[in-house]
Amino acid sequence: MLRLHLLLAAGLASVAAGAAVATLPTRTTAASAEPVYIEGGHYTARLHQSTRLWRLLPLDGQDLVLTNPDIQCRADAAIPAGLWLVARDPRGGMELRAPSGTALPEGHAGHIALLPCGAVADDRALHAPQALIDWLAAHNGAVWIGD
Repeated sequence: MLRLHLLLAAGLASVAAGAAVATLPTRTTAASAEPVYIEGGHYTARLHQSTRLWRLLPLDGQDLVLTNPDIQCRADAAIPAGLWLVARDPRGGMELRAPSGTALPEGHAGHIALLPCGAVADDRALHAPQALIDWLAAHNGAVWIGD
């Protein structure tokens, strides 16, 4: 008889525990798959492609905004929006490289050459003033590119 009472008590306890778990609130909001980057913390420069406006974010906190109306300083490449790392290419020149979190279109190489203004036009390159390229190289950061 004692054994029957223990089995019955154990069964009721498990049913009560199951009911308690079933009534717990569940998370209904889906987390975004997009990475979140903080200006000045995750990238040191920003480029607005449509206006050719650069915003430099040095660690000393003195932001610098550069407008670039020079026709010789163009963005020939259609650069996918997102975070790009500043790096050296195999020939020693500067380039932007897409990390895995940057969405690239099918067939994109994942890197964009940084060329000085007036260099030969290249539809896979971003032209910028040499001083800006030097600043990006010295600060070894990342660039957020958007429209």
